[in-house]
Amino acid sequence: MKTQRHTTHANPAPALALVLTLIALDSGAPPVALATEDHFDLPGDTWGAPFATDSLRIVINVPARRLALVEGNTLIRSYPVAVGRPWTPTPRGHFEILQKAKDPTWAPKGRPAVPPGPANPLGHRWMRISPDGYGIHATNDPGSIGKVRSHGCTRMSRSDAQDLFDRVKVGTPVDIVYELDGFGEDGQPVRFADVYGADSRASL
Repeated sequence: MKTQRHTTHANPAPALALVLTLIALDSGAPPVALATEDHFDLPGDTWGAPFATDSLRIVINVPARRLALVEGNTLIRSYPVAVGRPWTPTPRGHFEILQKAKDPTWAPKGRPAVPPGPANPLGHRWMRISPDGYGIHATNDPGSIGKVRSHGCTRMSRSDAQDLFDRVKVGTPVDIVYELDGFGEDGQPVRFADVYGADSRASL
């Protein structure tokens, strides 16, 4: 399935940087960290079996606090996101969309479930990427976007989460990387802050 391109977001410099990052991913990644806090939906929810994937994929660069949607070598969209705090980091590695849910219930282990609504920290869209609780989701804290603020999940603004949700499917690959060198919105080279410290490449 082809995804409609929005050329106003397709800056060739970030796209080239992402292509290089994707090539680097083939060299392997460290084991996925365990979630610090599980996020499960209530019983009765269904998980779909992964569909056959095409060239569409998600790349999240933690230091840049950006999520890119890429098709082949083309950058489709780039979104600002919030990532995990240093003590609850967003894990690096290879994932895929395992589940999509509209208006999800947040049911953390050991605490009462939070139904859909303004008090739900998952917002109105949830995309699970690992069985142990990590996901990409909207948020009820829009001021956190672009910051190091979450418990390890990737937060998006309401409109961006809905846009991404509508573009991806169960089985879409997700690569989370930690690349300090990249490009800014103006296409110029930039070095992002090392939000997890000098040893982050080895420890994530």
